[in-house]
Amino acid sequence: MEVYTDKDFIFEEVPMPRRSVEQMIPLIKKNAPTDWDDARIRENAEVLAQEDAESKCYLSPMFQVVRRVLWDEQHGFAQDNTPTYLSFKRIDREPLGDWRAKQRIKNAVLGDHWEGIELYPAEERLVDTSNQYHMFAWEGIFPIYLFNSREVYSKEYAEELNQELGMKTKQR
Repeated sequence: MEVYTDKDFIFEEVPMPRRSVEQMIPLIKKNAPTDWDDARIRENAEVLAQEDAESKCYLSPMFQVVRRVLWDEQHGFAQDNTPTYLSFKRIDREPLGDWRAKQRIKNAVLGDHWEGIELYPAEERLVDTSNQYHMFAWEGIFPIYLFNSREVYSKEYAEELNQELGMKTKQR
């Protein structure tokens, strides 16, 4: 079980690590699909450099978070419903499986009135490079109306309810 302390969720904005287009080209070339020509590699490097320029970076003792508002061509939502993208990871690059930690990261960087989602993409769009996680967030209510009110159970109540229902799940 992952154990975090309150200080792990106190973030400080720090300068965003920036690489020039020329520094990115060899990195992209090394990992690009074989059918990408030099023009496409350069175009990709220019887009990444622009994204970096528009991003903010936050650090805590445990996590690194990069925050950026997505461009219109990077999402299919209306212009008045633009998502903010969070890319986050543990500094030690270990996996982060606790959703409560992800919730606290979102609250610390954006605010607790924001709603965020993680995307589990089709295999051909999968990005898995470094135990890094991707959240897309909106200020206010995300337009999926499944959870309309707060419902948080104590460990004791959840286990009592599960026992009554004959379930063997646990709440921590």
